[in-house]
Amino acid sequence: MLRKVLLVMGGTLASRVLGLVRQAVFNALYPDALKDAFNVAYRVPNLLRELLAEGAVQNALIPLLKGLPPEEARAFARRFGAFLLGVNLLVLGLGYLLAPWVVGLLVAGESHLREDGGLAQVVYLTRLLLPFLLGISMAALFSALLQAEERFLPYALGPVAFNLVAIGLMALFPGDPTFLGLSVALGGLVQALVQLPFLRGYVLEWRWHQAFLPALGRMGPFAFTTSLRQFLNLVLTHILTRYPPAAVTGFYNAEVVFQMVLGLFATSPAIALFPRMSALRGEALARFLLGPLRRLTLLLALLGGVLTGLAPFVVVVLFGLFGPLTPENRAYSAQVLAALGFAVLPWGVNTLLLRGLYALGRIREAVSASATVFLTNTLGYWFLRDAGLFPLNLATALAGYLGLFLYLRLLAREGVGLWGFPPFLLRALLAGLLAALPGLVLAQVFPTRSATEALLPLVVGGGLGLGLFLLGAIALRLPLKALLARAPEGGSRGV
Repeated sequence: MLRKVLLVMGGTLASRVLGLVRQAVFNALYPDALKDAFNVAYRVPNLLRELLAEGAVQNALIPLLKGLPPEEARAFARRFGAFLLGVNLLVLGLGYLLAPWVVGLLVAGESHLREDGGLAQVVYLTRLLLPFLLGISMAALFSALLQAEERFLPYALGPVAFNLVAIGLMALFPGDPTFLGLSVALGGLVQALVQLPFLRGYVLEWRWHQAFLPALGRMGPFAFTTSLRQFLNLVLTHILTRYPPAAVTGFYNAEVVFQMVLGLFATSPAIALFPRMSALRGEALARFLLGPLRRLTLLLALLGGVLTGLAPFVVVVLFGLFGPLTPENRAYSAQVLAALGFAVLPWGVNTLLLRGLYALGRIREAVSASATVFLTNTLGYWFLRDAGLFPLNLATALAGYLGLFLYLRLLAREGVGLWGFPPFLLRALLAGLLAALPGLVLAQVFPTRSATEALLPLVVGGGLGLGLFLLGAIALRLPLKALLARAPEGGSRGV
């Protein structure tokens, strides 16, 4: 079991690191206006990505496949694959026809992307990127089939292959918008193809199967939350296009770092813990959760504080590896990343709390709470749309804390009373804020024009931030040994 968990985490790490390299190559080889156009166009296939790919397909199919007899599971896999391919081809055709209308919704009327043929370029890139949805959707299906058999190597290889293809095409054809679009579209298709040989003669079968309706029924809740999440993304993209050039790219640079931190330090542990959580209830689940929650909270508080304080240096070191960023790109990326640093703690903890609700079978309650969080985040973006990129993205942190309160309340109703956790989290948050101070001071002293200039203050600020965090944790009586300790076996009323 440990080997499989390490394999998943290793694949996630490799994928995230290559994702950073891909974003660095992207930042170095294309002008800001083209990068903004690409990022808006990329949002179109992503509007349906979780519905037809990763989230809904994997979460719905894996339990279903595990519950079917082997021969029935294989027949269902062949037929659902054909069904999914047909849906994707239909969406692909509609997307090609409706691309101008969808892009018109995403790009604000006063956006710089509507100048000098920019809107036509976004439409062109959108059409080039649409096959990415087909590739990533089939890759998610293949991954679900293999994970149901507890074969995780192809799952780890897929995203790595995607990033390698994308990086290669961008490096071979720098500045070319056509190959920029193809780099992602072909990368998605390759992500599916590298998994196909592991499926041992898998072929599509165009026939109905009685398990289709249960599968679609399981996908329903995920489709609902996905729709809300993508509505949030649509609103956010529309707002970002109202800002000057490089604002859209700045947001996506910061989001890559934010998602990398959550993927490595929150999602991966939550996935590893989920099978054991599914067998527990009430006080037993509360006792099991306390140890991971304490470790996760301390680690995320530190990482969030360091990201907020050192955001200008992090941006330049990670994304300026292959060439200098424009001043606008640096400034916008740093502003967004500093704001998202405040969101690392609540959204990371929510990843584990939400798994707790799923483990209890409270899917409707979990979906309702998640919907509230996404709608709150959307309203926050809308009300803060003219406040600047830093206040705008603080809406994500505020929505995350609302979600944390909702998930804790729902777990308590199910007898999973984590009563001492909120005070613990507050003390960890204060220690995390201390970790941000050295970076905030150093940013006023050291320039951040190039990766070589930013590396020293990044290392020094990180070390000082860690030191202040440890001192703050001691002063606030936070149990630092929780970072290394196993989950406690005692009661659930103290943390």
